[in-house]
Amino acid sequence: MGPLGALPRLSGAARRALVVAGLLSVGNAVALIVQAWALGSALAAVVTRGAAPDAIGHYLVVLAAAVVARAVLGWATETVSARAAAGAKEELRGLLLDSALRRGPEWIQQRGPAELTALSTKGLDSLDAYFTKYLPALVTAAVVPPLAGAWILFSDWVSALVVVITVPLIPLFAWLVGKYTEQRTSRAADAVQRLSGQLLELIRALPVLTAFGRARSQGEVVRRVSDTHRRTTIATLRIAFLSALVLELLSSLSVAMVAVGIGLRLVSGDLDLATGLLVLVLAPECYLPLRAAGAAHHASEDGVEAVRRVDEIVSGRTASRRGGGDEANGPFALVGEANGPFALEGLGSGERPLDLVHRRERSVRSDSALRVTGLRVRRRDGFAPDGLSFVARPGEIVRLEGFDGIGPSGSGKSTTMAVLLGFAAPREGAITWGGVDIAELDAAEWRRRIAWVPQRPTFTGGTVADELAIATADQPDLTAHVGEALSEAAAAHLRDRRIDELSTGERQRVAVARALLRLHGAATILLLDEPTAHLDAATAHQVNAAIRRAADAGATVVLASHRPEAVATEPEAATAAVPAAPPDLPDATGRIRDLITPRTLLGVGLGALSLLSGLALTATSAWLIARASQQPPILTLSVAVVGVRTFALSRAVLRYAERLVTHDAAFRLSGRLRRQLWEALVRLGPVRTAGLRRGEGLARLVDDVDTVRDLEPRVILPPLVATVVVVAAVVLQTLVLPEAGLVLAAALLVAFVASPLAALVAERRATTAVAEGRRRVAARVLALFDGSAELLAFGAHIERRAELAAADERLAARARRAAFGAGAATAVNTLLVGIAVLGGAWFGAEAVAEGRLAPELAPLLGLVPLAAAEAVALLPPAAQQWQPLRAAQARLAPLLAAGSGEPQASRGRAAEAARRGGEAGARSASRGRAAEAARRGGEAGARSASRGRAAEAARRGGEAGARSASRGAMGREVAQRSGEAGARSASRGAAGRGAAQRSGDAEPSTVGHSGESRSEATTAGGGELRGAPTSGAEFVGVRGDSRDGYQCGAAGPSSGGVELAGADVRWPGSAELALRGVDLRVPDGAHVAVVGPSGGGKSTFLALLLGFLGAERGEARVPQRVAWCPQEPQLVSTTIRENLRLAAPHASDQALGEALRLAGLPGWDERLDELVGSGGAALSGGEAQRLALARALLFADADLLLLDEPTAHLDVPTAEELLARLRSELRGRTVVHVTHRWSETEHADIVLRVEGGEITVVRNNQREEALS
Repeated sequence: MGPLGALPRLSGAARRALVVAGLLSVGNAVALIVQAWALGSALAAVVTRGAAPDAIGHYLVVLAAAVVARAVLGWATETVSARAAAGAKEELRGLLLDSALRRGPEWIQQRGPAELTALSTKGLDSLDAYFTKYLPALVTAAVVPPLAGAWILFSDWVSALVVVITVPLIPLFAWLVGKYTEQRTSRAADAVQRLSGQLLELIRALPVLTAFGRARSQGEVVRRVSDTHRRTTIATLRIAFLSALVLELLSSLSVAMVAVGIGLRLVSGDLDLATGLLVLVLAPECYLPLRAAGAAHHASEDGVEAVRRVDEIVSGRTASRRGGGDEANGPFALVGEANGPFALEGLGSGERPLDLVHRRERSVRSDSALRVTGLRVRRRDGFAPDGLSFVARPGEIVRLEGFDGIGPSGSGKSTTMAVLLGFAAPREGAITWGGVDIAELDAAEWRRRIAWVPQRPTFTGGTVADELAIATADQPDLTAHVGEALSEAAAAHLRDRRIDELSTGERQRVAVARALLRLHGAATILLLDEPTAHLDAATAHQVNAAIRRAADAGATVVLASHRPEAVATEPEAATAAVPAAPPDLPDATGRIRDLITPRTLLGVGLGALSLLSGLALTATSAWLIARASQQPPILTLSVAVVGVRTFALSRAVLRYAERLVTHDAAFRLSGRLRRQLWEALVRLGPVRTAGLRRGEGLARLVDDVDTVRDLEPRVILPPLVATVVVVAAVVLQTLVLPEAGLVLAAALLVAFVASPLAALVAERRATTAVAEGRRRVAARVLALFDGSAELLAFGAHIERRAELAAADERLAARARRAAFGAGAATAVNTLLVGIAVLGGAWFGAEAVAEGRLAPELAPLLGLVPLAAAEAVALLPPAAQQWQPLRAAQARLAPLLAAGSGEPQASRGRAAEAARRGGEAGARSASRGRAAEAARRGGEAGARSASRGRAAEAARRGGEAGARSASRGAMGREVAQRSGEAGARSASRGAAGRGAAQRSGDAEPSTVGHSGESRSEATTAGGGELRGAPTSGAEFVGVRGDSRDGYQCGAAGPSSGGVELAGADVRWPGSAELALRGVDLRVPDGAHVAVVGPSGGGKSTFLALLLGFLGAERGEARVPQRVAWCPQEPQLVSTTIRENLRLAAPHASDQALGEALRLAGLPGWDERLDELVGSGGAALSGGEAQRLALARALLFADADLLLLDEPTAHLDVPTAEELLARLRSELRGRTVVHVTHRWSETEHADIVLRVEGGEITVVRNNQREEALS
């Protein structure tokens, strides 16, 4: 493959840019030769004849014309290249997205949505360097050296011989080094994509990591991953930059050889000065394009690698990544390269649009039966399903459980749905509809007939209403039926809610509603994969009734569900909205100087010394040639000869060192920022960072940090380096001739301001818009990949793809406008440097004619400005990148500032503790001294305490006295009711009262909106809990212990008990309380079942127990060590082994196997190295849930185990077997089990109902046993 790789074949914009850039390069080469001839002739006339300005006027006119021509041509070349980059990225991104969507959701999950997003955004953005640097340099290298070399050959064949011998060595060494670094570059690109994917997974898994106390330690993982990436990249660059070093050395030494040769022949009289100066100006131009191409090649390697990867995907040469077995795991398997029954012939051509996947049309009756015969799909080491056959007719509900081995989790129910949708290809079997094989049907029309509720629904709309509009993209206008569909799914109150504010159960209702809505259109087949998972009994009953009505209306229903039809024994409750508020971040703005480190300053010094060496090389060479033309003794030139060689060597070596130091500093900075941001996310906690974990977190943690890393050396170094070089050039010019120094100072000062300003004005702030546009495109791309299954099933991918294409087109338009800025700045620089050259030549001629300047110094006045131009050329790109750098830093600054403060939860709880009685009262209350607490609460409170009247104490003596009084009275009453043990405890005074309380009863109460106690209702319902694990102590809301930044009130050093007293809990940003006035005690070792409607507050209760939320009012004591099996498994895209070790980093394989066995996954100890896919996509829902359960069971030191619907995706026999095994194994440990299956509460010690923000006790077996 040629140096341009696959790009010309894939992109029409690249092909057009090649042709135009070639023509412009030819014009630039001609202008360069004319400029060299005019400048050499003018300076030679001054040196040899002492010509006055008038005598060289015609040369200066030609020189001015050549300068103007080069300025215009340079502007045109950069503009064309940058515009081509925008077009090519748009084309390649479109090819990649279309190819990925054609391959299907399973292939996307195997590759990883995060990695594909990184490739199609950050990866393709690397093409900017490819087009703006490599492509012009490559075309220039193909055109300018031959033309310039030909002119040198025509003028001085000896110098041409040196050029001819050395020029071919540059591409040869470049090829050798490039070949050596090719694999390293590929691995570095892999590292970048892995870094993006790993950090995304960390953000998504933040709740689990926090619950297991592993989030803070992951900061070290982030540091280690970033540092590994830095070392890998620097090791690659160390070799890659060697190529640039070789190129620099060869070109610099070759120019030095030419200069020395010219000088020696001038001394001997074999060459005239005009020819020598002409060759001296042209010789660097033979090497410069090659050096620029070599350097640009290394700068564009990321872009070249991105093109190669895109080409592999588009052409179908890429292999899918599988997590064990020969075939893909998960619901949407990709068999071979086909995309299920609707695979494109010749997949990967990249030439057919998404919606042109047509088979021959067949006439099918709308009331036709769906027949599946002998369906077998390859999964891992077997088939699932294996020989499934069934017939589903209109008006029937076909449950897959019981058909040909279908039933247990992982038996192929979701895979069957995927085959029906065309996402997976069967190995054997047939599917017909009305007697027609669905493979012969048009894919879009077939999916239009289907309404689907996936096992793990994803959403891409902003609100519920938006999501329903997306779900009916391929249907007629169904707006009139939206309310009906929402009501049928018990989701009418959710219509205007944001999707990211919904609980898991509420999201499930929306998934059901959008499927039911499609049935009002053209859809006649309803595919349901666990539609009532995560729903309470009442809601599940309502959903099942809606499904029955859909079947009665003529729909063909295929149902996969482990849950029997629920009985409506519990009323449904409407719940208040829980807004997903942005994190409470401090106001902070980043400062650019915060990015400057000692390594950065070292890079500035090395860069300045490198350019100063180039400046000295030019000045020394000019003096050497001019002095040699006067034919002095050869020894008088020896110092200059040595200086030329020294400066040539030092320029290359210093440049190499500067690049390594600068890149190392940038990568160290990004690693530090990434670690600080992760620590900030940990400190803010899962609740306050929920919005950041939904896409924005990746942008902040990865994209913004990468932006700072990439732009810091491009923005900070150039102005500092340019300042040093420009000052040195002006000083040198002034020492030679003051008026020439003044002209150079004025020209460079104007260039210092005008060229960056020209770039900024010309682009009209387009660069900032480009940066923002890139962020929006990246967010849309990630949403497209994440939601690909639903979008394809609903026919919404075409509209979403069109929206993304429109956004990409706007981004490309902004980038094209920005290209005019870059070209304009180049033109301004060229013109101003040309003015400095003209001024230097004019004043030099005048000074020589007047005898004020030695003739051999005159060439310096014309050539030094050319050398200084290299430093000024660094400024426009730096100015263009200033705003994007500031914007990225401004987005990072609030998070960084949040990470430096104390934990939010800690501050809130500490303030609440201080508010509720002060430090002294808290100490007294914690020791159970009712009288002392009452005394501190006031004399009236003490009197009330002695009588045990808690309400009077609360009214007259303050809160502390009321609480202590209540416990004093309760302790005496409990002693009387609890028998001998309680009496013995009561006899020990204050401590005895607390012990009696442990052996007796604590009265939980529900608190209404007014905050008044309603304990009578609870008592009447038998809602007293016994066995509280601590004394009658006042609850302590804050302790010094911490779980990853959250201060947790522990219930004792080894206790799993929970104590809540008057706890009000609110989600950040919510106007309503999520839980109100909760008074509750859970004894150590109790098994608690929690039921209630979806959205009623169960997740809030768990968040409180986990320490994710603090009590706004009241107090809470929860164990320090809590294990959690979340409702969503929250698996990370790595192996089974590493997912389990999130809970126990040092667990042996034997321990992992035992945890898997307990969780109902026997035999999985032999699959520990299998990949689970992004979010567990390679596993079935039940398998993923049990893997999360095994992870929780591994947390052996946990005092409290929280199980959030662990059996939601399991069939009833498997669920019952699993729960029985857990009851046996977890005996003696405190377990809180959230469930929507009432049958699972049968063996619980305590049953709690959470509804409408209140917690009531439905059953308390322990109290009943004590009373009996």
